[in-house]
Amino acid sequence: MRRLIPTLSIVLTVALVGGCGTKSDDSATPDATAAAPSKLEPVAAVKQGMDRSLAGTLSMQASIKAGNQSMTLGGQMDPVAKAIQISGKAPEPIEVRMLDNTAYIKSESTEGKKPWMKIDLGKLKSTSTLRQSFDFKSQTGLVGGTVSAQEVGEGRYTGVADLNKAAEGAGTEAGMREGLESTAKLAKDPTAIPFEATLDADGRLTTLSYTIATKSLGDLVTEMRMSEFGKPVTVEAPPAGETEAADEEMYAFL
Repeated sequence: MRRLIPTLSIVLTVALVGGCGTKSDDSATPDATAAAPSKLEPVAAVKQGMDRSLAGTLSMQASIKAGNQSMTLGGQMDPVAKAIQISGKAPEPIEVRMLDNTAYIKSESTEGKKPWMKIDLGKLKSTSTLRQSFDFKSQTGLVGGTVSAQEVGEGRYTGVADLNKAAEGAGTEAGMREGLESTAKLAKDPTAIPFEATLDADGRLTTLSYTIATKSLGDLVTEMRMSEFGKPVTVEAPPAGETEAADEEMYAFL
């Protein structure tokens, strides 16, 4: 079971650092049904772009390279209903589903008697990476720490983010701030993380790529694509006969 922990940590870092659920002032949080915003200055456009993308249902695809490891992920999510389904290779096949406060993990690393491991997120420590990554309300990420940006083409932006500033602006629930602080400690220069982003005509962030040069793991290169905004999302729990509840030993490591 312990082999599962590094895999989950890397897989869910995409959401943690990328910005799944950026935090902003209430006055700046977009309405999912609102019209496209008027032209904003670049930093505000990028930050609000992530907010607008996550105001309703969407699909997301991501590729991550960490040193000599690479992984691909794809799935759909409903941040409002707290439902998510992600599958891919990291590097072995893995599938993750979440319904409200329950997560289901399918991976060879679970080493259980049944295909799916069932996790009660409420039992996880507040500093748990897994809990952080599934907490839509408290999450903020790299986008939240954007310090500079410029538009380099129609809807295309380049910029720099500061992981320390992202951590400062993060909520304290679910240990999100601690998670970003840990990521910042791995980076050679956490104050200058380069990124590229694309916004659609409705001001929603559709692509995000960034590279974190780490002290010991090589470059962490992430590319994310978001699409199918507003389309119905259906996430179902695996059959009860195929699930096995995580034991106390697993909770101690998660």
